[in-house]
Amino acid sequence: NGKYKSPMHRVILNNKVTRVSVATVHGPSHNTFVKPAPEFVDESHPPKYRGMIYKDSLEANGYHEIDGKSCLQQLRI
Repeated sequence: NGKYKSPMHRVILNNKVTRVSVATVHGPSHNTFVKPAPEFVDESHPPKYRGMIYKDSLEANGYHEIDGKSCLQQLRI
């Protein structure tokens, strides 16, 4: 619900050693329904994003922009 912020990721270049990066995705099973965590939602803080099947959220996040909007903007309520 907008409470968890991703950490800054910085890389220091080293011309003497080859750097290899591998992206991995970890999460629940693809058919799990995901939504803002209950501990972050109450009457004063309603959900900011709609819930959806995890597989659909991965597909939505697979593109930086959809119809000119960021994928998170598309999921906002």
